[in-house]
Amino acid sequence: MSDTMRNFALCLLLWVGSNTLSATGDSLYYLLPQDSVLLHIGSYQEKFFFHTIERKQTLFSLAKFYGLRVQELYYYNAGLKQKHLSVGDPVRIPIPNKAILRYTFPEFQPSQFAKIYYVVKKGDTMFRIAKQFFRMPIEDVMARNQLTSTTLKTGQILHIGWISLAGIPEDYRKNPNGPYHPQNEALQKRYFDKVVSRTEKSGQGIAMWQKNGNSDQLYALHRKARPNSVIEITNPMTHRTIYAKVIGGIPSTAYESNVEVVLSPLAARLLGAKDPRFFVQVKHYR
Repeated sequence: MSDTMRNFALCLLLWVGSNTLSATGDSLYYLLPQDSVLLHIGSYQEKFFFHTIERKQTLFSLAKFYGLRVQELYYYNAGLKQKHLSVGDPVRIPIPNKAILRYTFPEFQPSQFAKIYYVVKKGDTMFRIAKQFFRMPIEDVMARNQLTSTTLKTGQILHIGWISLAGIPEDYRKNPNGPYHPQNEALQKRYFDKVVSRTEKSGQGIAMWQKNGNSDQLYALHRKARPNSVIEITNPMTHRTIYAKVIGGIPSTAYESNVEVVLSPLAARLLGAKDPRFFVQVKHYR
């Protein structure tokens, strides 16, 4: 089959409908070998897919299967807490890189895994998909999809890897913050618990911190967030996100108006900051 015909067939497969490429499971299992996980890439390059609810599936067991808490499902799915869950409803599930099996192994059994696919979006390149999104050699992505050219078309479906039918272990979601992860995780849970019942606000601008500081706490100053609340901070250059406790406002006489947040040294380091000023995206709740 030529590349043209193969790409046409793949695009036709996508057009057929979500039942062809969907994670559904059945009344007993949340994933089946014939299911396909269709990955999406968010604005911070976070990966997620939509699980389609089947009979007898509940939010509690769904969250547990994917290594999440119900409160986290509410956070990732606006309005979910207020609605009655029905068969056919899509639930957004974030997926950590560790849960994506990129290569098979000697004992690999296809019946124990569902395939993971990615649909090419406008502006995507083979380099971006392979290297930035999935950390794979370009040659491996091409070989898995029987491609002879790096040229891609919008809507083209790429087989990236597999996900275990056993679900996602909770510890797969832990970020590489070493001994400071428990502190960050506790703040993350506080943020998720609050934001599902509050109005979430977004902002962006300059983050500042003192490189010679030695604080071992995740603290921040913010202009609008209330003291003792928690904010979410993302460094789009490193694709790292952390959570910090707000201990006060930003003094207008000490910082320029474009300074969005002032961070403790630990918060800045966990975000991968190298300079005393760097760009961040911030979310808080009111």
